[in-house]
Amino acid sequence: MRGDGAMESQFAALLRRHRTAAGLTQDELSAVSGISVQAISTLERGTRRYPQPATVQALANALRLDKDQQAALVAAASRRGRTDRLPLDEPATPVVSPRQLPFASGDFTGRVQELAELSRYLIDSPGVSVTAITGMGGIGKTTLAIHVAHEVAAHFPDGQLYLDLRGFGLGPPLEPLEALTYLLEDLGETPPADLSTAAARFRTVLAERRLVLLLDNAADHEQVRQLLPGAGGCAAVVTSRRSMAGLGGRQYQLGEPPLHESIEMLRRISGRPDAPEDECAAVVRQCGGLPLAIRMAGARLASRPSWPVAHLADRLADGRRRLDELQLDDSGVRATLVLSIEQLAGSEDPVDVQAVSMFALLGLAECPDLTSALAASFSDSPEQEAEIVLERLVDVHLLTTPAPGVYRLHDLVRVAAREFAEQTLSPDDRLAVTTRWIKRISAVVWRASEYSGHGVTREHWLDQEWLKGADDLPTQEDVLGWLDAQRSGLVTTLQHTATEQPDLAVQVAVGLNAYYALRRAWLDWLQVNEAVLRLVSGGPDRIAEGLVLHDLGAAHAELDQYQQAVMPLRRAIDAADASGDGNLQALCLSSLSHVLERTGRTPDGIPYAERAREIGLRLGIPPRAAWACLALGMLYLKTGATTAAQRLFAEALDLLVEPGQERYRGMIAQNIGVSYREAGRYELAADSLQQSLALYRQAGAAVQQAEVLNELGKLCLAQGHLDEAVAHQSEGLAIAGQYGDWLCEADIRKSLGEVRHLQGRLPEARREWRIALSIRDQHNAHGTAELRELLGQSPVR
Repeated sequence: MRGDGAMESQFAALLRRHRTAAGLTQDELSAVSGISVQAISTLERGTRRYPQPATVQALANALRLDKDQQAALVAAASRRGRTDRLPLDEPATPVVSPRQLPFASGDFTGRVQELAELSRYLIDSPGVSVTAITGMGGIGKTTLAIHVAHEVAAHFPDGQLYLDLRGFGLGPPLEPLEALTYLLEDLGETPPADLSTAAARFRTVLAERRLVLLLDNAADHEQVRQLLPGAGGCAAVVTSRRSMAGLGGRQYQLGEPPLHESIEMLRRISGRPDAPEDECAAVVRQCGGLPLAIRMAGARLASRPSWPVAHLADRLADGRRRLDELQLDDSGVRATLVLSIEQLAGSEDPVDVQAVSMFALLGLAECPDLTSALAASFSDSPEQEAEIVLERLVDVHLLTTPAPGVYRLHDLVRVAAREFAEQTLSPDDRLAVTTRWIKRISAVVWRASEYSGHGVTREHWLDQEWLKGADDLPTQEDVLGWLDAQRSGLVTTLQHTATEQPDLAVQVAVGLNAYYALRRAWLDWLQVNEAVLRLVSGGPDRIAEGLVLHDLGAAHAELDQYQQAVMPLRRAIDAADASGDGNLQALCLSSLSHVLERTGRTPDGIPYAERAREIGLRLGIPPRAAWACLALGMLYLKTGATTAAQRLFAEALDLLVEPGQERYRGMIAQNIGVSYREAGRYELAADSLQQSLALYRQAGAAVQQAEVLNELGKLCLAQGHLDEAVAHQSEGLAIAGQYGDWLCEADIRKSLGEVRHLQGRLPEARREWRIALSIRDQHNAHGTAELRELLGQSPVR
């Protein structure tokens, strides 16, 4: 008979093979089957060993398997490999009583008082009890929680659930929905695909049970809130390095154990029950009394039987071995790092010595992922040399390499590396390193802006020296990929830089508009401009002030916060007027006119657009004048002055007749078409959108073609021509997929879902919306709330 691992691998392989043969992504299979993407992912990885029959049934139906294929899938899902476990057409009814608590370490020592207090609280609490054990890393939170759970297990006969929420460690924390997927499957339930339904089902399942739920390594109380029982007699124990005060329940902050307990722990782990008490006490003190650090010290002694305990105590006592780091914060990890760094620093190999310096430098970086090019920038060394040093750090487990050429610091190692940098680098050295890093970001940001077109004002404002430092990113794809990888840390980096290096912060913030606009990262755009606003307000650089205020207002507008956009844009106009930059004046005036139109104050917007048009024409800046004409035409169209609007729209297009301006003319025509559609002038809308499509094709702007095809689909939807809408949007979807524009793909899928919904093809509509939501979630893009609302309003009947 095959073992569990073989059966698990067989089911994972079968499921993946059938899905691939059906031509479905995990997202698409989720949409068709109703099984969450997280559940499908864990099944294909083999993490979940025995899916429930209802889950297997749903997957088999969605994959349209024949009878033999279904039988094979059921057999692979069975613990015994037989198809008689449960027929496919019968529901699963057995009550699962999980026993998931990890092994309770035999060398666990002490914590007598804590064990007694926590056990008594869990047993005696009426109804649901919630206990949060908090404290610094390495203090023994998880170990204590496991022992408490084992201690009270007999009082909770329906089992024990355990889940590592990965709040601190490699990779992102578990999302609440992903966590619920694990928990529900472990209870024999098929997890729903949305968070609120999954949380409700989890609470329902637990309401009639009495079990222990151990949620380990939580990121914060928000991650945990949906994972708690709502009623019944369950006990939930949560561990975290952060305060769980917002969670309610019992808060238990764990401190250091007494010295005699720590000595006994060191003796047990080292296998030296008779080790001298004074020598053991010296080691314990050098470890800061933290259980994880003591455990590592004991393991080191166990692997080196010739070492006296006093020898390790002497090594730890040496200030050159970073004893202070071991004693202060996250001591268990620091203990390991201090020993590793000491070994490198004491080596005669020059690469080892360089690795110590590199480790400190990496602690000053805010980015989650590192490359040899970045390390070379930090250390001001050749890239090939930097790569050799990085690989040495991988060898001693101070770095990981999740992919070829990519390096990553564990979160706790990053903290220790930063403190190590503060210990080993002078303030001037640290400033030089962070300056190189910010200049690197600036170079890549402005390179991205260059690909998109800086615009007249930014072109004149920037210093071409800022673009130096991104030569290792030769293509737009490389540039955008680099920024995508760093995006999660950009806002935080700018906020820190605003305090330490204000000029560089403004330089980067002003350049980020092109990247954030391309990725539609409107909230990030808002936050970086908020971070630097105080640095430019009322300062001598009125152009920088005007650009920051304009971008702040534009970000509010993109987030549909039109009222909040008005004041920054009014201030931007004042700064632009003071700067004397006509292009910036026209830009801010046009943007304010658009915002006023969107807030229903169309007549108020007209003078601003007229002034923007006059400035653009007077200065001979055709794109700026064209956009002002477009904005003014849209305002007139809103007032019912269609003839005036048509005249202005034609003027906007006529301003962009020079060769090479086809893309800009296409953008103008696209906006004209959308305006006509919104005004109910469908024939005019169709003409403008078709003109835009032809111009984009002439310019070779493929992604923009996909966008216009989506707009044509929306027009057909408004006209009730649903089949034509599907044709346009399907063509646009193919183009977006071919060129890898995931935001455009998400937009089209959302619109296509609306068409399918009106056609009465609800499963297909929900499939498109789910995929669109998955894309936007994955890339942290705006618009997820609307998709969730659509999915919530359209339940499968």
